[in-house]
Amino acid sequence: MSFNYIKIILIISFTASIFSCQSEKTTQNNKLEEITFRTDTSEGFRDISLKILSDKPTDSTHIYLAKGLYKGKTVGIQIEVKSDMPAGITKDGEISNTGFVKKPVTFFSIGKESNEFVKALSNLYAVDTSKPFTKRVTATTAFSLNKDIANLNTAGGYKFKLFFETETDVPEIYLNLNLQEGIIEISEKDQAYRKPIMNILTK
Repeated sequence: MSFNYIKIILIISFTASIFSCQSEKTTQNNKLEEITFRTDTSEGFRDISLKILSDKPTDSTHIYLAKGLYKGKTVGIQIEVKSDMPAGITKDGEISNTGFVKKPVTFFSIGKESNEFVKALSNLYAVDTSKPFTKRVTATTAFSLNKDIANLNTAGGYKFKLFFETETDVPEIYLNLNLQEGIIEISEKDQAYRKPIMNILTK
């Protein structure tokens, strides 16, 4: 799938507390919540929320350890996000080509809790799998749904659309960083992407 194809998909769909310290920081309140606690199921989507337990800045990224609960079990992943991704939406609400970023986000397994994360998604998405969470998976491209640079050193709210290119499709999800509340949200773009996303996370 070409970059221009991803751009076309985005345009079509578009139209229809501080983390400044350069050492790892942990949250004051690490009490875990159910990952579906914040989900609005009225439209059938199965979005999830994970609490950020630590933030480790590097020269060009932030590495978040995020966990939650699902049916009494702890689930979790590590997510590395590029810092200072440019704005993708102009002040007038138009799409800007500068908002596309290559290899913006990588999801890492943290072991047992990531395997439980896969089991939770399997249940929520109604997609059967017996495979564990893959060691790591990187989004091919992101589009920044923000009107300002995503400065992850500040406790703001930042939203991205992630694209994962495969041989047959370009499944998408939304990644929202709510750094004021220390929450990472992973939201569905389309229910038809559930199986491809599960395949990517367990390949």
